[in-house]
Amino acid sequence: MSLVVVGAVLGAGTGIGMGAADSDDESSLEGSGEAFDGPTDETTATLASASDPQDDFAVVQFENNTVVSGQATNNTPEQAFITHNDDYLVLSTWDDDNPVLQLGSEPVEVGEEHDDKDGSHIERNEDASPDLQVVDSSIGIEIDPEDGTVRTDDDQSAPIVTRGEGDPIIYDNHDEAVLEPEITNVNEPAEGEDLIVDTTITNHGYSNYVGDRTLSWGDESDSQVVNVNPGNYINEPFVIETEEGDSSITEVELEIDGVDDTRDIDIAEAEVVINEIGTTTAIAGEELDIGVEIERIGDVPVDDMTVEFIVENETVETDDLEIDPGDTTEGEISYETSSSDVPEIDVAVEIPEIGESAETEATVLDADDHENNMGVEVPEIEIGNLSEELKITGEFEYDDDIPNGEMDIPTEFLVNGTVVEERDVTIDESPHEETFTYDLTESKLPIENVSLETPGGSNVTEFDRNVTLEFSDLDETFSSSEPLSTTVSVENDGEVPEFQNLTVGVEDSNTVESDATQSEEFLLNASETVEHSFEFQLTADASSGVELTANTSTVSETVTTNRSVFEAADVELRGADDPDSELSIAGNVTNTGELSDTQTVQFVFDGETAAEEELTLEPEQTELVTAAVDSPEESGEYTYGITTNNESLNASTAAERTATIENQPDQSLLDRISPVQFGLLVIGLLAVLGLLLKYQDDPEAFQARAAALTARAHRRAQKVIGGGDTVVIENGLSRDATVRLRVRDSDEVVFLEDVNLADGEQREFNCLPDNGGFEVGAGVDDIDSHAEVFQEKPNGVGVRLEPDGIHILEQ
Repeated sequence: MSLVVVGAVLGAGTGIGMGAADSDDESSLEGSGEAFDGPTDETTATLASASDPQDDFAVVQFENNTVVSGQATNNTPEQAFITHNDDYLVLSTWDDDNPVLQLGSEPVEVGEEHDDKDGSHIERNEDASPDLQVVDSSIGIEIDPEDGTVRTDDDQSAPIVTRGEGDPIIYDNHDEAVLEPEITNVNEPAEGEDLIVDTTITNHGYSNYVGDRTLSWGDESDSQVVNVNPGNYINEPFVIETEEGDSSITEVELEIDGVDDTRDIDIAEAEVVINEIGTTTAIAGEELDIGVEIERIGDVPVDDMTVEFIVENETVETDDLEIDPGDTTEGEISYETSSSDVPEIDVAVEIPEIGESAETEATVLDADDHENNMGVEVPEIEIGNLSEELKITGEFEYDDDIPNGEMDIPTEFLVNGTVVEERDVTIDESPHEETFTYDLTESKLPIENVSLETPGGSNVTEFDRNVTLEFSDLDETFSSSEPLSTTVSVENDGEVPEFQNLTVGVEDSNTVESDATQSEEFLLNASETVEHSFEFQLTADASSGVELTANTSTVSETVTTNRSVFEAADVELRGADDPDSELSIAGNVTNTGELSDTQTVQFVFDGETAAEEELTLEPEQTELVTAAVDSPEESGEYTYGITTNNESLNASTAAERTATIENQPDQSLLDRISPVQFGLLVIGLLAVLGLLLKYQDDPEAFQARAAALTARAHRRAQKVIGGGDTVVIENGLSRDATVRLRVRDSDEVVFLEDVNLADGEQREFNCLPDNGGFEVGAGVDDIDSHAEVFQEKPNGVGVRLEPDGIHILEQ
């Protein structure tokens, strides 16, 4: 092994002194020895050849020139022990007192130059620093670097002298270098590489040193001249070119001026080794990567070496080995697998020239199994509002060890079944979370479902879509003079935003002046509610019960609103009990609605509209209305009333009553003729008699005149006794009775009413059809068993309730 010198002096530094030596590194100096028991010649002789620090010896701390006991410091160099004329300063008992500093067998003391402490001894105070002090004081002692004199460290700087003679104690080694060699670092080369030994030489003394430092290894050594000033150090490395066989050397030694330091070394044998072989996990039909790491330790020749890659005992590739000394190189090849390689194949790498090889097994996965192992779950979906994002987090799993520690899972992100993103999700752990986003814009609504699909399957999430609507504000009644107003509330109870087209319309467009259907378009976020108001101008004759229908694409609602209700009450037929008075219908009409309205009031007499009046009323306003009606030609019982709203209003109300005009219960002819009527009848008969006498010579003229008078008399008689279109019903029972009276022709029932009759009461109804071929029936439970058919229209029909039954006869 040869040496190359490459070191450089780092230059004089500040004094390191004991600070550089204070270390626990036992490669520098040995540990402290046993305490000194007394200043004998044998002990001093032993110390003269020893380098171990002793607790009871005085030593100098070079960094500050302070004198302390060996107990206060560690790893003290031999030159630090203070001797005077080759005698050591030691601590020992004196006159059975505390140990004091002695030279030979006598204590040393403070010289007479000190005003206060001359003649005082030096003792150890373990609680003080420095620990050697003048008795009964805090005054320490130190070395004068100029001449080596031991002195007090106070401002008087008095010398420490021998007892009796008073000779100053002078440090013998004050003019010598105190050297400390140290091997600070050694590298670990291989044969053929450089061994680098870093060293430090420290001079703790008060004199400059110029001389050799020597490094030895095996049976070889090398020396270099160094120059170290007092209190300074130098750093210089030794660089050694190692050779074949140097791996057997285990130690180096650094020596200077009789002081040495050693360090173990490790020189590796030069060789080429395969450190590692590895493969990827392949999918059958895809490529398997085979990698190798080769290290060249030292400077072993590699010019003729090759590297062989072997699969299933067959060499698939051979490469030349190219690597520098001390370097590491990596090589890789690809091998195409097949289904026959499932589940494992043997792989090896070999350097045949030196017999170096390594082998392993490679995993080859079945392609179908590999895809089925790729799965995804969706633990979280965050649905934003419109103009925000829908975020879906997929939890990707591989149901086996992840091939090669990392792999890509091909993933499709679908919205409403349409792929919106394709991504290779890289996983290195299972499960692995990854988030996909989708912008929520109007054109992309509605969102019905989202899914993530991998080769191993898919995970579909269906969203709850639920839009509801209601008429939140609606006029329950409307007026012909004001618009019909309503407010529709639409709420999104679903999970996703919705685009809505709300349409509100009046079912019967004929009741609206214009725009029977109105619409609004709007966007509705999840859990959001919006309201829209609509107004319709209805026609003046708009019927009550207007239907409004609200529609969206998913829901419909219909409500009905009515016109203000005019109710009639307190209806009476004035003049009914006075044949000489005009008849009129009167009553109170009240607007019971919440809106002002104008409606038509109808006055009805005997089932026919006798008069109409247009009436405007404010809410809760009542007004008395009257209308004259024509008196009937015949006496009898008649219905009358007031009907509000015109006939087109399905919410019309009516107040009806019954009144008897010239009511005469006895149905005999004489009882039903008043004296006046009887006189008129006699006059009529006399008139006929007069005509007979007048026209006795002209029969034809008499017949014509008589027929006219007869017809007039017949009409007058009908007014008195009934007949023509009337049905007279009479209760011949001895108790009150109720009977149902029905009249029907061949097509339909033309009259049907339950009639309440007191004992002996008679009532008349003008209800017969104009033509014959009709049926009149009466009964309590079974009308059909008491019915008579009249093929030709009679003069009238009478119905009488008798104990033996109901009798129906033509009058």
